[in-house]
Amino acid sequence: MRYINLSNEKKRNAQVLFKSAPSSSKILMVNVNDKKPLKNKRLLKFSSKNSLHALLHQFKNSEQLSSALIKDDPEIDLELTGKFLEDTDKIYINDKEEVVYQIYKSEEVFLPDGTLKEERTPRYLEENIDQTNPVHWTGKLYPKNKIYQKLVFNKKYQLFHINGLTYDFLFDMAQKLSNEDSLMMLTAGKDSKQPLVLNDGGKPYRAFLEGRVQEKTYCLVLHLTDMELKSVIKEK
Repeated sequence: MRYINLSNEKKRNAQVLFKSAPSSSKILMVNVNDKKPLKNKRLLKFSSKNSLHALLHQFKNSEQLSSALIKDDPEIDLELTGKFLEDTDKIYINDKEEVVYQIYKSEEVFLPDGTLKEERTPRYLEENIDQTNPVHWTGKLYPKNKIYQKLVFNKKYQLFHINGLTYDFLFDMAQKLSNEDSLMMLTAGKDSKQPLVLNDGGKPYRAFLEGRVQEKTYCLVLHLTDMELKSVIKEK
């Protein structure tokens, strides 16, 4: 679990827990014979020497490749294909599927119609959710039925209390938001105008807090977005 330093409308702040809360699947896959649950395993499909991209470089044309696939099965490595995978590491490769050790990262910015606007060196942002300056309760409310038509939420986390005092702290937030049936924007930074960055080197996200209450229980959900829905008007 991780911590977030959060302030309320009275500018009182507290350090609380947050974590992703994925919903469990309602579908259970079992073996037809013994009814035991199935376990997913990762298998190696092919190596860089047997990929379609490598084979296209190896053979002169698609007809030669088709004939080789029928006769010799060059896409299969008898020693590696089908091998179970456990721990894996991420590597970078070039267009020939060769490992590269020095890379240049770039960030592409697109217009709403998909046109490339700018290509730039990625900005390195530091985490700003658990620092001296707490994440700010802005008081800006957005009705649920409207905000879901404007933004695409691609991440969400649930907030948890760690003692009785933080329970009251978060329950009061959830009750206010539930009564308003709205989401509230959260901001970070010393000027309370910055988007949230969850970890060093991470992406900035616009954050909105949702509250739900049922009797003495509550649920606070932190919704994150970096994508806005915009209509594209094409000239006739």
